[in-house]
Amino acid sequence: MFPEGARQSRERISRSLRLGICGVRPVWKFVQISDPHFAAQTDGCGNNLLIHSKMPEIVACLRRDLQALNPEFLLVTGDLAAYESRDAVYAARDMLDSLGVRYYPIGGNQDFQGPRARAWFIEAYHDHLPTPDTVYSFTHQNLHVAVLDPWWRWEDGSLCPHREDVKPAYRWSIPPHQFDWLREDLARNPVTPTVVALHYPVVPLPGRLKWDRMLEPESLENGQILREFLAMFPQVIAVMAGHAHMHYAVQDSHLVHVVTGALAEYPIEYRVIDVHDDRLEIATKGLSDETFAAHSLTPNGAGAAGHECDRNLVIPFRQSSAMTA
Repeated sequence: MFPEGARQSRERISRSLRLGICGVRPVWKFVQISDPHFAAQTDGCGNNLLIHSKMPEIVACLRRDLQALNPEFLLVTGDLAAYESRDAVYAARDMLDSLGVRYYPIGGNQDFQGPRARAWFIEAYHDHLPTPDTVYSFTHQNLHVAVLDPWWRWEDGSLCPHREDVKPAYRWSIPPHQFDWLREDLARNPVTPTVVALHYPVVPLPGRLKWDRMLEPESLENGQILREFLAMFPQVIAVMAGHAHMHYAVQDSHLVHVVTGALAEYPIEYRVIDVHDDRLEIATKGLSDETFAAHSLTPNGAGAAGHECDRNLVIPFRQSSAMTA
């Protein structure tokens, strides 16, 4: 008889061999980065320091780290540029291009402030967009990704793709036509495990991660409606977002919300997502040069790194949505 550990190891090896013979896709990986805030001229302050002035060095370090990881692509979940101008959009594009890895750009509130912002975005990133739109989807091997683009909620309650000139507070929502688009997209891909990606978190920050006098991040105003909508589609296994400048993860029905911190602010980390035939394995990694994170950290800001459950997680594919060879 084999000891229990040896028996389980033997079974895993045997299963791997069977999967190889059957032709199931081998493991592959992609990386999520968020909120790099490229092209800023000065540093800023959130819950930690936004070290915009260090972004060229951060990108150089990240480029070296990505070469070792060799991901299939990057998913960049918003606030690519720190402010709105055509020059800033192209400066952000050039920084992302310098990483040397295929990437899919997603716009955020910093990217989409004015009426011309989306046209600049599509113009600059046309080689990286599956279609000339800020709402799009793609399938890579055994994973489907659907990207949404929230709109600004104006004072009169209407939704608009750009913000009002004067407003005391900002809110964001998914407009109705994007629900229609997403329903059609998911109907065309009913059995492929799917990640929905956007800039704004769909779920609020959990109370366990709040601290006194923190700048609490916003979430989608109609996030609960989107959650109920996604609950109807068992192939959706995760929602990936940014904006919060901190890491957190929330289990919701059959899927997990994964919110990733900013590349420009402590903890200056990214997510590495290993895609298996039956699950996602998500690990949170920092840059090989840890001095950037140390420079950004403030005395009360360590909570932005999240807890262990926010940093490393496994998301299984539902049986009904598992890909076959």
